[in-house]
Amino acid sequence: MKLLDAVSLGVAVAFAAPAGMLGVETLLAGDHTGWVFLGFAAAILACDRYVYTPTEIPALIAQSAATVVANPPDNDDDSDDAQ
Repeated sequence: MKLLDAVSLGVAVAFAAPAGMLGVETLLAGDHTGWVFLGFAAAILACDRYVYTPTEIPALIAQSAATVVANPPDNDDDSDDAQ
């Protein structure tokens, strides 16, 4: 996990935690609308993890291209022994 990913997750948790705690307290009080707050908290965390912004897409493409280009070739030890 990269540093910016960790910071982004921390911000998402900071927004989702109060909604989740309110949902739990509301459910414990006997009101079923607490599920709405729990769903809202889960949606915040899911959006942070699975939804990409337009500014992240070029970075993801460049990262995958760099991974393909920078991978060293696999060396077979058997071919070196034949010489």
